[in-house]
Amino acid sequence: MLSNVEQTYLEDQQLIESIRKGDEKSVVQLYQLHKEGFVHWAQVHYQVEEDVALDAFQDAVVCLYKNIVTGKLESLTSSLKTYLYAIGKNIVRKKLQQPVMMDNDDLWMLENLRAEPVDAFASNDRQRFVARLMTTIGEPCQTILRLFYFNNFSMESIAQTMNYKNENVVKTQKLRCLTTLKDMVRGKFSGEDF
Repeated sequence: MLSNVEQTYLEDQQLIESIRKGDEKSVVQLYQLHKEGFVHWAQVHYQVEEDVALDAFQDAVVCLYKNIVTGKLESLTSSLKTYLYAIGKNIVRKKLQQPVMMDNDDLWMLENLRAEPVDAFASNDRQRFVARLMTTIGEPCQTILRLFYFNNFSMESIAQTMNYKNENVVKTQKLRCLTTLKDMVRGKFSGEDF
């Protein structure tokens, strides 16, 4: 049985795949699902008028859509809601700094944003370095480590999601991935840094 986090992750991945395949109803579903919550969240956290929050949300949905159809967003490292809110948050901040309408150059910069849950915790150089390594470690390691550590998937759920024979195969692969990641980190920092 899947946990709520696992279920949300699978539903988000299915929604992304539907959007990638050109299903316009999925974009409408995404919009309707998160519009009210985002507008309220932006009004509370940034004290903006409803129309500003709604404009930011619409721009965020457009950016998210473009990221999906161009392949910039292939798999999630957070929930789709978190990813969408991160884009929207940056748009709201931009609007607060410059009260003029966003032009195409601004939207292009926002399209290239990646919402990584690791970023919130990357408060020092080592943590930022490890966060960068997570994006370069390659597959299947990146997916396994993200599902286990950031999405709290069980070994059994990862095996099902990634079509592995059983959870022992996932454990072995995860150990290899962690060893690779640790070696990459040790290559940058000396033993006394740990």
